[in-house]
Amino acid sequence: MKLKVLVAALAAGSALLGSTAALATPITINNNYVQFTVSDDGTLGNNTIRPGLIYDPSGTATFDQNTDYVAPGTPFEGFGVRVGTGGLLFNSNSTSGGSVGSSEAFAMTSLTDVSGTVADFAIRWTGTMAGTMAIEHLFFMNAGDERINMRTTVTALSDLVNVRISRAVDPDPDNNATGSATTQNQRGIDANNDGDYVDAGDVSQSDFVGSIGLISGRPLGLFSDSAYTHNTGIVFSCCSVTDPDVYLAGGQASSSTNDHGIGIAFNIGDLAAGEQAVLNYAYVMGGSLATIDIPEDPTGTVPEPGMLALLGAGLFGLMRSRRRS
Repeated sequence: MKLKVLVAALAAGSALLGSTAALATPITINNNYVQFTVSDDGTLGNNTIRPGLIYDPSGTATFDQNTDYVAPGTPFEGFGVRVGTGGLLFNSNSTSGGSVGSSEAFAMTSLTDVSGTVADFAIRWTGTMAGTMAIEHLFFMNAGDERINMRTTVTALSDLVNVRISRAVDPDPDNNATGSATTQNQRGIDANNDGDYVDAGDVSQSDFVGSIGLISGRPLGLFSDSAYTHNTGIVFSCCSVTDPDVYLAGGQASSSTNDHGIGIAFNIGDLAAGEQAVLNYAYVMGGSLATIDIPEDPTGTVPEPGMLALLGAGLFGLMRSRRRS
């Protein structure tokens, strides 16, 4: 649900600004399916140090570091922000090896393991760009989730016009094991292959973008059904694109087979000083595209069984169409 809440006071924001950015030890958590690390800059991974993001389809907490999605080669996972006609503001795990580098826009104010509060496993990162905005990324999952739920809260520290924000990744599940960085990538799910994304089992191109390793078959996708205007994209410059305007425009292709990146972006609009916007989305994984764990609501509520069945059927259709191709 779209959420734009007027904050009564900026005491919390002032406390953030009063903090000084400091190095923090990256935090790694896992359930039986997913293991991931969050670093100083609010991104998944710590440059080439593993684990960054690893999925175990067996659900036995057996994490093969050779299938890390975000650590091999030139790693990339990050977020980008644009305000009005201003330049790109971003943090990226490839920029500074987990610490906030000179080219990154948002200084860390806190990084904490909050497991057992909002969910069984959770990490909260907060950061700020002084005088502009504070950002909180909450990464969380319950014991049986095959996904990372993410909740991003943007707090305006001054009046902001036309705020856009993205999350993006270069998924490379096969790179460490085989040297191949090629994935098959697709926006949306057209379950019955009729050229639209509106039928039962379909997932719109604006809501979902996914990748699958050609050798391992391990998928990674980004999903949101946020009421904020949003869109997904595939980008050919796999290891650097955090620009939300690129993803809001649909990226550079609707499908591809190459070492390409994927991302999702949201158009928040104007925020008055003290206003907040809350975005809910998820990194979704699974043993195959037929079983990828797309939630009905990435705020952390459990999907209804009927919805899971519909989404499973749609994703199975996508898997079959990819196999035919």
